[in-house]
Amino acid sequence: MSDTFPSSIYTSHIPGKGRGLFTSQAIEAGELVFLVDRPLLCVPSNPHLDETCYHCFLWLPESRTRSEGDMRRLKGCMGCKIVRYCSKNCQSNSWASYHKYECKILGRLYPKIAPSLVRMVMQLLLRRKAGSLSDSEWSDFMRTVDHVDDLKMDSTKGGLAHDRWQDVQLMSQAAHRYSGSNESLNLVQSTVARCLVNSMTVTDATGSTLGTCLSTSAALLNHSCNPNCIFIFSGASLSIRSLQPIPANGELTISYTDITTPSHRRQLDLSSMYYFNCACDYCTKKLTYGLPDVPTALRNGLSPAKILDLEAEGERLQALAGDATPADKIKLLDQAMKLFVSYKDIYPVWRHPWPSIRDEMRLLQWNLDHWSTATVHALKAYFFIDPMLYPNPWHPVRIQRVFVLSKLIHELQYQMFASPDDNGDRVEGELKEYNISWLLVNKGLEQEIEAAIPKAFGTESSFAEEYGRVPKSESPEKYGLRMDWVGDRAKLERAAREIVD
Repeated sequence: MSDTFPSSIYTSHIPGKGRGLFTSQAIEAGELVFLVDRPLLCVPSNPHLDETCYHCFLWLPESRTRSEGDMRRLKGCMGCKIVRYCSKNCQSNSWASYHKYECKILGRLYPKIAPSLVRMVMQLLLRRKAGSLSDSEWSDFMRTVDHVDDLKMDSTKGGLAHDRWQDVQLMSQAAHRYSGSNESLNLVQSTVARCLVNSMTVTDATGSTLGTCLSTSAALLNHSCNPNCIFIFSGASLSIRSLQPIPANGELTISYTDITTPSHRRQLDLSSMYYFNCACDYCTKKLTYGLPDVPTALRNGLSPAKILDLEAEGERLQALAGDATPADKIKLLDQAMKLFVSYKDIYPVWRHPWPSIRDEMRLLQWNLDHWSTATVHALKAYFFIDPMLYPNPWHPVRIQRVFVLSKLIHELQYQMFASPDDNGDRVEGELKEYNISWLLVNKGLEQEIEAAIPKAFGTESSFAEEYGRVPKSESPEKYGLRMDWVGDRAKLERAAREIVD
């Protein structure tokens, strides 16, 4: 079925932009704008195929921490041996809608697995060939932009731009051959390009990447560096929710890129990926979340070129860390952090690229079971980064990160009391010295999450379901404590400020 809008949402042409989405009625912040039950195309990424339901996108990694105790399991398709399902209902719905067309092909490829974009295009072509795709669905898809001419033009420039068009050609050949489509190779190339340009990342309740989807409705949303809407996934369902009040006949916008990065980085990403230059107030005035990229008064004699070189070196070290061993990753990320420690007046902890480096370090320490260090990195984001980048206290990204912090503290409590062995976590002893009541802290975090859920995600969202499923802290009153975590919150902020650069 084609994506449909509420009667209050309409499309209109915008000079210089093409089509856009508008609302005929005023919308308050924190409301559901519209819902796509299941996008036209939705596939788990290759690394997550083993741990994600192919239909509803329930994520069940084996690495669920002990404190969660999740006993649900996925069962594989006996035909292709590649995809997995959480229930018979999901398997039968998937089979009836799309998997019956691709199962034998995926099975013939096994144990090799085609890239997710190839699988997405192949699925679309197979459904088109079988007649299970309605004319309106195909027409809506073909009205999305493909930027084929831009991609071809880029191929003459060399470097990554050249590689991008080469990738389109290779993926088109694969999807055309595997699907046995009667469509021309040129049309298949256009199809791959449309999926490349218009697809979006599917995430779980904590913001972890699970796969890729394409909604022809959501593809109509234009970019803004100060967006008034955001995508929220509940499994494979896509909600568009408002981040700020939108007046009647106002345009609905989302961000196509990471808007916590400085304006020159956003412009580079938008021009290289989507072939336009953003002329919004934030880009014109060189602002990031309303704050100056790097205020002239704080440059301490550093030229704009030197600042760009500094950021480029930080990004280079991050890129090297991506393919390194855990021990080398820590060294490389430490090097990147030390670059910016020397310029704290220019680069406070919330300015790019600090937040992304900090996030990578937190995830790395978590994977190494260094719960205390991971918690301190998450606390720095909670106190000093997220309030600057996401000022709205119920911003979905901010609440996802509070949820991650809460889960970390649950595990930290378990490790501190149930696992006294030294695991190499260098800040565990330091954190204990602050004499923090983790019970009160986690109860306070849970209250923040519960208050934010209705506006950030909606009470029927997968986030609300996931949050409701994880174990909660016991009542402080059970231990003779009053539910007042102001003092412990202050200790927590002091620990976040003093431990780890």
